[in-house]
Amino acid sequence: MDYQEKFAAINAVAEASLLMRKPGDWYVSQPTEITSDSSAMLSGKYGNGETPEKAIDAHWDELTRTLKPDEYVVIHAGDPKRRRHLRWNGYMWEDLPRNDQEHS
Repeated sequence: MDYQEKFAAINAVAEASLLMRKPGDWYVSQPTEITSDSSAMLSGKYGNGETPEKAIDAHWDELTRTLKPDEYVVIHAGDPKRRRHLRWNGYMWEDLPRNDQEHS
């Protein structure tokens, strides 16, 4: 996938913005966090790069390639009605069962 296709896939789960802090310092902002079933902690992951392409590729890697086997992406973590748990299965985003639904 090229960086434009990755950005479209990123936007398919939650609106993302490609922003520039200053020339040569780009980042992707999106309401995504990483967690696992064995952890109650959420960790923010964002792509940064010298160009828009590098920032998108870095964000994509944070959400897909660098996840450990037990980790997954959480979208809209603070909104119980919109919260989703996802993993990229190689072709599309796959919703995962939520272990926290009894607390919502």
